[in-house]
Amino acid sequence: MESVVDEQQSFGSMLLTPASVVLQFLATYGWYVVGATAAALYLLNKLKKRYAAYRQAKEDAEYHKDPDKALARMEAFQRAREQQQEMLREASRRAREAQDKLAEKKRNDTIQRLKRYGADAGRRLAEMDDDASYLPLSGGASTSTYRAPKKKCPGGGCGR
Repeated sequence: MESVVDEQQSFGSMLLTPASVVLQFLATYGWYVVGATAAALYLLNKLKKRYAAYRQAKEDAEYHKDPDKALARMEAFQRAREQQQEMLREASRRAREAQDKLAEKKRNDTIQRLKRYGADAGRRLAEMDDDASYLPLSGGASTSTYRAPKKKCPGGGCGR
């Protein structure tokens, strides 16, 4: 008799674990939780827009009361814009200088290469064959040796 009571108590304590409580709650009220979450997100989105409009109206009213504050704010915006414009000009100037340095280095390398190898530096193939009709892709022969492969089965009938 005592073992039956012990089994029932252990079975009851097994049902009350935190995970089982949460799962039981979700099984019972899951769709309500989903609906409440969707409604809360919708309301939050609506209230966020209204709150932003309220804050903007309050701020505008404050600046309307004190024009010096509005003027100081506009001057701060103008200074920030000018600072950003100056930073952009400086970055543009540095990039242009780097590009000019690279172009100058490339030009100097080309000049040194021409001095070292002469004006005919890239004409090794033409020096071997002074023929003006030399075509490097023709394989060196005067006529083409390529022939297209024959079609084995013209008309679609091989062994029919």
